[in-house]
Amino acid sequence: MPESDFDFLLGTWEVEHDKLIDPFASPSGPRVRFASTATVMPILDGLGTVDETRGTFPDGTGFVGFSLRLYDPSTDEWAIWWASKANPGVLDEPVRGRFINGRGTFVGPAETDGRSFLARFHWLGTDDAHPVWEQDFSFDGGETWEPVNWRMRHTRVAR
Repeated sequence: MPESDFDFLLGTWEVEHDKLIDPFASPSGPRVRFASTATVMPILDGLGTVDETRGTFPDGTGFVGFSLRLYDPSTDEWAIWWASKANPGVLDEPVRGRFINGRGTFVGPAETDGRSFLARFHWLGTDDAHPVWEQDFSFDGGETWEPVNWRMRHTRVAR
Protein backbone atom coordinates (compact mmCIF):
# COMPACT_ATOMS: atom_id res chain seq x y z
CA MET A 1 0.00 0.00 0.00
CA PRO A 2 1.77 3.21 -1.14
CA GLU A 3 0.67 5.37 1.78
CA SER A 4 2.74 3.07 4.02
CA ASP A 5 5.88 3.43 1.87
CA PHE A 6 7.66 5.50 4.52
CA ASP A 7 6.59 3.37 7.52
CA PHE A 8 10.09 1.87 7.52
CA LEU A 9 11.41 5.30 8.52
CA LEU A 10 9.16 5.97 11.53
CA GLY A 11 11.03 6.33 14.80
CA THR A 12 14.40 7.70 15.88
CA TRP A 13 17.62 7.13 13.95
CA GLU A 14 21.32 7.80 14.26
CA VAL A 15 22.41 9.02 10.83
CA GLU A 16 25.90 8.96 9.32
CA HIS A 17 26.30 11.70 6.69
CA ASP A 18 28.88 11.73 3.90
CA LYS A 19 28.49 14.96 1.95
CA LEU A 20 30.48 16.95 -0.58
CA ILE A 21 31.24 20.32 1.01
CA ASP A 22 30.41 21.91 -2.35
CA PRO A 23 27.63 19.81 -3.93
CA PHE A 24 28.60 21.13 -7.38
CA ALA A 25 32.26 20.10 -7.03
CA SER A 26 33.97 17.06 -8.47
CA PRO A 27 33.05 13.81 -6.68
CA SER A 28 36.66 13.68 -5.50
CA GLY A 29 36.29 17.14 -3.90
CA PRO A 30 36.48 17.72 -0.16
CA ARG A 31 33.80 15.99 1.88
CA VAL A 32 32.38 16.42 5.34
CA ARG A 33 31.34 13.48 7.48
CA PHE A 34 29.17 14.00 10.53
CA ALA A 35 26.48 12.35 12.62
CA SER A 36 22.96 13.43 13.40
CA THR A 37 19.80 12.15 15.04
CA ALA A 38 16.54 12.06 13.09
CA THR A 39 13.08 11.64 14.55
CA VAL A 40 10.35 10.69 12.06
CA MET A 41 6.63 10.84 12.87
CA PRO A 42 3.47 10.02 10.89
CA ILE A 43 0.93 12.75 10.12
CA LEU A 44 -2.53 12.91 8.53
CA ASP A 45 -3.45 9.33 9.47
CA GLY A 46 -0.47 7.96 7.55
CA LEU A 47 -0.72 10.08 4.41
CA GLY A 48 2.50 11.81 5.38
CA THR A 49 5.54 11.96 7.62
CA VAL A 50 7.65 14.72 9.10
CA ASP A 51 11.12 14.58 10.54
CA GLU A 52 13.67 16.80 12.16
CA THR A 53 17.35 15.97 11.91
CA ARG A 54 19.89 17.51 14.30
CA GLY A 55 23.64 17.15 14.35
CA THR A 56 26.96 18.95 14.51
CA PHE A 57 29.48 19.45 11.72
CA PRO A 58 33.12 18.67 12.56
CA ASP A 59 33.80 22.43 12.94
CA GLY A 60 31.18 22.63 15.72
CA THR A 61 28.48 24.29 13.60
CA GLY A 62 25.00 22.94 14.21
CA PHE A 63 23.00 21.18 11.50
CA VAL A 64 19.20 21.21 11.65
CA GLY A 65 16.97 19.99 8.82
CA PHE A 66 13.29 19.25 8.35
CA SER A 67 11.49 17.02 5.82
CA LEU A 68 7.80 16.90 4.99
CA ARG A 69 6.53 13.94 2.93
CA LEU A 70 2.95 13.82 1.63
CA TYR A 71 1.29 11.06 -0.38
CA ASP A 72 -1.31 11.95 -3.05
CA PRO A 73 -3.52 8.93 -3.78
CA SER A 74 -4.90 10.57 -6.95
CA THR A 75 -1.43 10.55 -8.56
CA ASP A 76 0.04 7.63 -6.56
CA GLU A 77 2.97 9.92 -5.86
CA TRP A 78 4.89 11.27 -2.91
CA ALA A 79 6.08 14.87 -2.63
CA ILE A 80 9.03 15.62 -0.35
CA TRP A 81 9.92 19.11 0.84
CA TRP A 82 13.14 20.11 2.66
CA ALA A 83 13.95 23.04 4.91
CA SER A 84 17.04 23.73 6.98
CA LYS A 85 18.45 26.17 9.46
CA ALA A 86 21.15 26.93 6.86
CA ASN A 87 18.47 28.60 4.69
CA PRO A 88 15.98 30.15 7.15
CA GLY A 89 12.43 30.79 6.01
CA VAL A 90 12.73 28.68 2.84
CA LEU A 91 10.86 25.48 2.04
CA ASP A 92 12.53 23.99 -1.04
CA GLU A 93 10.51 22.97 -4.08
CA PRO A 94 9.41 19.36 -3.64
CA VAL A 95 10.85 16.33 -5.31
CA ARG A 96 8.16 13.88 -6.45
CA GLY A 97 8.11 10.17 -7.09
CA ARG A 98 7.32 6.72 -5.75
CA PHE A 99 8.74 3.41 -4.64
CA ILE A 100 9.19 0.63 -7.19
CA ASN A 101 10.52 -2.75 -5.99
CA GLY A 102 11.66 -1.24 -2.66
CA ARG A 103 13.61 1.65 -4.23
CA GLY A 104 12.24 5.16 -3.90
CA THR A 105 13.10 7.71 -6.60
CA PHE A 106 12.04 11.33 -6.26
CA VAL A 107 12.94 14.16 -8.68
CA GLY A 108 12.23 17.88 -8.77
CA PRO A 109 13.51 21.31 -9.73
CA ALA A 110 16.04 23.05 -7.52
CA GLU A 111 18.04 26.24 -7.54
CA THR A 112 21.12 27.32 -5.61
CA ASP A 113 22.93 30.62 -6.08
CA GLY A 114 20.98 31.27 -9.29
CA ARG A 115 21.93 27.90 -10.76
CA SER A 116 18.93 25.74 -11.77
CA PHE A 117 19.10 21.94 -11.88
CA LEU A 118 17.13 18.80 -11.09
CA ALA A 119 17.60 17.21 -7.69
CA ARG A 120 17.01 13.49 -7.23
CA PHE A 121 16.61 11.59 -3.96
CA HIS A 122 16.86 7.82 -3.70
CA TRP A 123 15.81 5.63 -0.79
CA LEU A 124 17.63 2.29 -0.85
CA GLY A 125 17.57 -0.76 1.42
CA THR A 126 14.30 0.22 3.04
CA ASP A 127 13.85 -3.35 4.29
CA ASP A 128 17.40 -3.50 5.70
CA ALA A 129 18.65 -2.55 9.15
CA HIS A 130 20.43 0.48 7.64
CA PRO A 131 18.31 2.28 5.02
CA VAL A 132 20.24 4.75 2.87
CA TRP A 133 19.19 8.09 1.41
CA GLU A 134 21.18 9.55 -1.51
CA GLN A 135 21.07 12.80 -3.45
CA ASP A 136 22.42 13.64 -6.89
CA PHE A 137 21.88 16.39 -9.48
CA SER A 138 21.27 16.73 -13.21
CA PHE A 139 22.19 19.87 -15.15
CA ASP A 140 20.77 18.69 -18.48
CA GLY A 141 17.11 18.07 -17.67
CA GLY A 142 17.64 14.51 -16.42
CA GLU A 143 19.57 13.14 -19.40
CA THR A 144 22.59 12.47 -17.17
CA TRP A 145 23.18 12.58 -13.43
CA GLU A 146 26.25 13.67 -11.49
CA PRO A 147 27.65 11.21 -8.93
CA VAL A 148 25.98 11.14 -5.51
CA ASN A 149 26.92 14.27 -3.54
CA TRP A 150 25.26 13.36 -0.22
CA ARG A 151 24.62 9.96 1.35
CA MET A 152 22.98 9.25 4.71
CA ARG A 153 23.11 5.80 6.34
CA HIS A 154 20.49 5.25 9.06
CA THR A 155 20.68 3.07 12.18
CA ARG A 156 17.51 2.72 14.26
CA VAL A 157 17.62 3.90 17.88
CA ALA A 158 13.92 3.54 18.74
CA ARG A 159 10.65 2.83 16.97
